Amino acid sequence: MSKRFAEAIEDLARGIGAGSFRSEAEISQGVIKRVLHELGWPVFNVQVVAPEFRIGTRKVDYALCHPAGKPSVLVEVKDLGKADGRGQKQLFEYCFHQGVPIAVLTDGREWSFFLPSGQGSYEERRFARLDFIDDDSSHAAETCERYLNFDRVKSGEARQRAERDYEAFRRQKEAASNYAAVWSRLLGGPDPLLLDLFSEEVGNETGVRPEPESAARFIRNQARAAVASQGKPKRTRTKRRKVAPVPAKVGRGDPPSFTFRGETETFKSGAEVLVAVFDKLASLDPDFCRRYSEQHRGKVRRYVAKSRDLLYPGRHRPASASHRLPGGWWLATHCSNPGKVKRIMKACEVAGLKFGRDVIVHIPVGSRQGETA
Repeated sequence: MSKRFAEAIEDLARGIGAGSFRSEAEISQGVIKRVLHELGWPVFNVQVVAPEFRIGTRKVDYALCHPAGKPSVLVEVKDLGKADGRGQKQLFEYCFHQGVPIAVLTDGREWSFFLPSGQGSYEERRFARLDFIDDDSSHAAETCERYLNFDRVKSGEARQRAERDYEAFRRQKEAASNYAAVWSRLLGGPDPLLLDLFSEEVGNETGVRPEPESAARFIRNQARAAVASQGKPKRTRTKRRKVAPVPAKVGRGDPPSFTFRGETETFKSGAEVLVAVFDKLASLDPDFCRRYSEQHRGKVRRYVAKSRDLLYPGRHRPASASHRLPGGWWLATHCSNPGKVKRIMKACEVAGLKFGRDVIVHIPVGSRQGETA
């Protein structure tokens, strides 16, 4: 992903926010063509970037073709705020007649990517969405590159990635449908790992680890309250979420791993993943450790500190329970695997990164694998 493309998206976002593109035609010429040009498409070759491409008695705004005259991607352009369900229906009718692998619906600001050959409703076939104004420009550029880069479309790589990401998103949605039942079961037990994590966090905050039965009773009460509240649903308006490409699902038996902006490394333990994430973020930003130390700490201990003694005050821990970070800071590595994931999520907040997109980690939480002694 080029820095120039991200800067072009920032420029377009400013123009969209200022109202510089007032019609579908202005969006098509000023936004869509510029994006396609940045992605390597020969925008003046009407056999490759075909405007008003005719499909039967209908026309789609752009057909991105390879070979010339054969659409690989269809792009339907709408006025700002009009890239809605009606636009999706129209776009899918084009795809049905043409058999196009990837479809894009956009109003210049919001971009939705669909796999027409997928299953279910139009919404269920959408595998990625981005917003030029709300989303980070680097993420927006990376997403467009992933599915619309000229060379990747020609080689078939864009189609393969779209199919993989759609399937991963579909599996994630299927998994999400079981969240409530699994969560209720974990709380009702409660699960030993959940109880251990809760007790550990209480100990970090207060310096006193709760009695197991007391902590378990509290968790069970929370579960009962949650179940009771489900019987009295409140009518609320939900804000539409923007969905980023979902990484391929990681198998339960796969080794711990850390993916940073597409580059993946595997490790022997969850502690090594924790160290790798903090090493990476501290090396990219000299002020990261200071900000993390100030924003995320327990009442009696630090997770990142200038002195190793502040990590486990009043407790003896071996040298392996801490790690020296760039800039002379120290990281506490002794915590449960769910605790490691939680600290990595907090690190992403401090660094201004999106957990699950810019930073992806796999640390087994079904066992204590990788926990420092």
